Amino acid sequence: MSGSAALASARKRRSAPTGLQNEITETPKPQTQTQSVQQQPTTPAALLLKHNQMINTLQNDVDSLKTNFSSMKVAPPVENKVDRESIEFFKTQYTTLLDEMKELKRTLLKVQSFSMETNLEVMKLKRVSKLEEETELPNKIE
Repeated sequence: MSGSAALASARKRRSAPTGLQNEITETPKPQTQTQSVQQQPTTPAALLLKHNQMINTLQNDVDSLKTNFSSMKVAPPVENKVDRESIEFFKTQYTTLLDEMKELKRTLLKVQSFSMETNLEVMKLKRVSKLEEETELPNKIE
């Protein structure tokens, strides 16, 4: 509410006759059910009957709610089905990629060990060839 609207409503309240305001504020309240019950004397038997009726109506309501609930067929939302399918798809993709990575790792380790063995053999051959050259050199000099 803006300031001018608040001022206008305050002027209206102040300019209204006092009798009209009293009539508005003092509206009679309807009697509630508890007031009428207090006026009548109740016997214990009547009170038990009333409680029994209330319990029966509540039981009937609960039974009708149960039947309504059981008769309802809840269809799974389409979004959940799509989500589940996509989750399953990505799970299978993940496991496939994981298996491929494991296989690549095994292959890489095999290649690495093979290259190390090959390198070792090459180094041995180099040593042998150097030794042979060194032994042949003195023979050639003579």
